[in-house]
Amino acid sequence: MNGYQALLEKIASLQLQQFKIREQGNVLLDCWISQSKPSGTARSDNVHWQLRSRKAQFGGKKSKYLKASEVGQYEEAIARGKELNRLEREMETLRQKIEKIERLSR
Repeated sequence: MNGYQALLEKIASLQLQQFKIREQGNVLLDCWISQSKPSGTARSDNVHWQLRSRKAQFGGKKSKYLKASEVGQYEEAIARGKELNRLEREMETLRQKIEKIERLSR
């Protein structure tokens, strides 16, 4: 049962890490930042930043224009989201191991 207890403690520490990440600020899941130049008849070389997502999260839309000054803030939120996803996958693996141990000990 020592390994079982170690798995439970590992899950608890991962949950604590998740809590700390959420305390740091906004978290964006399944998002990325892209830049685009105007095309067609637009004749400027200005780059426009966009926050994009696989799901409609920004007022029912999948993309949102950003100011250049906001890009860093959103990159940090995206990094926190990726870290949360990684922790969640690791926790799920540990839960499966715990479930297997419980089934074998019955």
